[in-house]
Amino acid sequence: MSTITLKLELFKPTKFKQAMYERMTQINTEFANWLLLRPDVNKATSKIFKEFSNEKFPSAIINQTIRDVRSQKKHQQARVFRKMWCSFNNQNLKVEKNGDFYTVS
Repeated sequence: MSTITLKLELFKPTKFKQAMYERMTQINTEFANWLLLRPDVNKATSKIFKEFSNEKFPSAIINQTIRDVRSQKKHQQARVFRKMWCSFNNQNLKVEKNGDFYTVS
């Protein structure tokens, strides 16, 4: 099967989505700093977020944050994060072809 390259035009986020992303970044930064102080960060899984907060948060972001905190703590001896952006990867990416168009979700 040959590789298909898609160029996607992304729409500017609405005010609601901007506010939601800012709130998610705030929660993610607080979680990363909380996690940084834990001695058992190397054993952390996404379930540890329940100890931090009762809020719902995407597990893909939690897992990526745990990986980032582990790396920063081990290799750069980080002490505090001023801002830990939510990292998105292709872990939950889905591309579907509908007729002549592609849908990405």
